[in-house]
Amino acid sequence: MTREQIDFLDALVAEQQGRMVQLTFRRVGNAALANDLVQEALLTACLKIDEVYYHENPVGWLYKTLDLLTKKEMRRVYHKAEVPLIEDVPSKNNTTDLPMDNYLPHGLTEQERLLLLWRIKEDRTFEEIAEIRGITPTTCRKQLSRAVQKCRRLMREDLAENFFR
Repeated sequence: MTREQIDFLDALVAEQQGRMVQLTFRRVGNAALANDLVQEALLTACLKIDEVYYHENPVGWLYKTLDLLTKKEMRRVYHKAEVPLIEDVPSKNNTTDLPMDNYLPHGLTEQERLLLLWRIKEDRTFEEIAEIRGITPTTCRKQLSRAVQKCRRLMREDLAENFFR
């Protein structure tokens, strides 16, 4: 690495490192991980200094490298994620403590409320809900679809009733 390339890389790091960490933190939600990914991108730039130095857009090259590293890490974390245990499922007694429950219309059964809360509030998959309830994912989809349709109908009726008062 020549002195000119070292100075170029130092200037690039000084100018871009803070922004890169902020951008990455917004994507991954973890400051330590964001710093690690930025350091890895900068290390890659050091190892490929000839490519970066003669590139027509070295800042773009650096951000593209960071983007690829971030996506790779996010995929790794996604595939490593564990499914929550059944003990983490809210019981019928504490679902009324959830704020979203206040927005669901009256007229839904407790089962429909639970399905909607698990799917929307807790962002559970059909497979997770099906496993909890001991049904197939297809049955879960059908039940949830019916619950959503009923919820929409009840909300429209409430809206129409309150609008014409």
